Amino acid sequence: MKITDKTTYEEALQRLKEIVGALELKEVKIDNLSETVIEAKELVDFCRKKLDKTEEDIKRIIAPEDENE
Repeated sequence: MKITDKTTYEEALQRLKEIVGALELKEVKIDNLSETVIEAKELVDFCRKKLDKTEEDIKRIIAPEDENE
């Protein structure tokens, strides 16, 4: 899966689940294993960045209310 600006968290997570499933069932050929693991790492990094950004956004949204109390 090529990650682009339009890739959503849900799409990346779904692809990651597919990769994990294939690895668990030993469906990934040894010739493709390195590429598959690299793709999985990129997807994990992408999802982690999305989650971190969302957490920061939520904190920023909530912070002004906390300061007024």
